[in-house]
Amino acid sequence: MAGETGPGLRAPATYQNGSPTTLIGPPTSGARVLNEFWRDALGGEWRCTGAGTPGTWLQIRPAAVTTDPSSGTIPVGYLILNVTTGHLKHHAGGYSWTTVTGPQRSPRRNRPRRTRGTAGT
Repeated sequence: MAGETGPGLRAPATYQNGSPTTLIGPPTSGARVLNEFWRDALGGEWRCTGAGTPGTWLQIRPAAVTTDPSSGTIPVGYLILNVTTGHLKHHAGGYSWTTVTGPQRSPRRNRPRRTRGTAGT
């Protein structure tokens, strides 16, 4: 199905003038509307939280990458999920990446654990 993501699948970038964007990060020009969606060249997803030119943007999904990006213009604070190492990282500037959390696991990890109690206690 179009737009699906997952292992081996990558959703296409947002199109501009008929071509996928080459921009890493949110749009930096043009009038934007509240709740507009944007997918950048690496697959990071963004939502406009303040209409304007170019608007205010919140990254809602990190870009899934196999290596830490080391070229192009990358905004400070940009989030990636390195699927090779499982680390969530943010761009600290100058192609330096800071690990936010260790290896990511299935979302099921946040489910409450059931413990077996003994009857009558």
